[in-house]
Amino acid sequence: MFASAAGQYDNVGDTVLRRGYLDALRQVGPLNVYVGSRDDDHLSGLGLKPDDRVIRTSAEWRSRVSRAMTSERTLYAFDTGETEARRPFALRYLRLAPLLVASRLRGGRAAHVGVGVRESTAWRLPISAVLRLCSVVTWRDESSRDMMRVGTVTPDWAFALGAPDDVLVGAADDPERTKLAIAVRASLSHATRERPDERWIEAVRRIAEATGLEPVVVAQIERDGPLALEIAEALGAEAVVWEGPNHAKQEARLRAAYRRSRAVLSDRLHAVVIAATEGAVPLGLVTGPDDKVARTLAGAGILGTGIDRALDDPEVAIATAQAAIARQDEIMAHVIDARRRIDGLTEALVGLSAKAKG
Repeated sequence: MFASAAGQYDNVGDTVLRRGYLDALRQVGPLNVYVGSRDDDHLSGLGLKPDDRVIRTSAEWRSRVSRAMTSERTLYAFDTGETEARRPFALRYLRLAPLLVASRLRGGRAAHVGVGVRESTAWRLPISAVLRLCSVVTWRDESSRDMMRVGTVTPDWAFALGAPDDVLVGAADDPERTKLAIAVRASLSHATRERPDERWIEAVRRIAEATGLEPVVVAQIERDGPLALEIAEALGAEAVVWEGPNHAKQEARLRAAYRRSRAVLSDRLHAVVIAATEGAVPLGLVTGPDDKVARTLAGAGILGTGIDRALDDPEVAIATAQAAIARQDEIMAHVIDARRRIDGLTEALVGLSAKAKG
């Protein structure tokens, strides 16, 4: 069993979704896991086990994968999360194609599951062609599936983790859920975002007041911390930011905040997903129905919770938030159903292993 699990170094969402993925793959067989140069603080969030063989260099990874796929029955699992239909990614898939063919001839299998594609380009065509060599292909949203024209849809792997089902079932009646969690993506040089201004802050304050909730601002990603502190100060609210580089510790702090929250307002995909798995209603700050937050939630059956990221119309935002919170029981039922669908995908992967051994 070979699986790649390298993600962004300061992104709790990246380790959470991959932990859900690795937990499923571990039911298939012994794991060889590529983690690249990530340090122990990052790896703390992956939930690696003593029996996992951890591979840190790309040279060793390529060597082990090539040898195994051409000499024994192997299950190769592509990395999960987000990919791009661009030239560097397409070339990566194409380089694997001969190994996938050789593996199939020896009874091996390959899986490409729970992935999202950022946007469509012509490079989707060679990627899609390579994926037809896989035994199982799933996407975390319908847009990605329709774009690539191969496979089915299953929820994001992060839905597999979080609070037990009974906590989700009782979330709507939990009087301790008094918070509105807010997680906002900071602007980067390659991905600029309009900085929240006083009008935006006032709109958030109005949403909190209208829903009877107290704001708490969280940093899902370490580099979002300075912005989270600024927003928290403007709102007079608590801030939950990184206190060190350890992913497991920050994840625990975030989950504790989400379990106190009735809802989460965020343009960070895995802020809304992780919060939903702790019982909070996911209010995605989105740019439209094709925004990855909206379409990934839709992939888990969660609809009608998106709010325009600009918050230009606070009344509409308030109405959407109130309506979504009123549907908390229904939304939690979708989270539980997402877990059952992930269980079904895991069973399919275990079945692939049985076929490879046969």
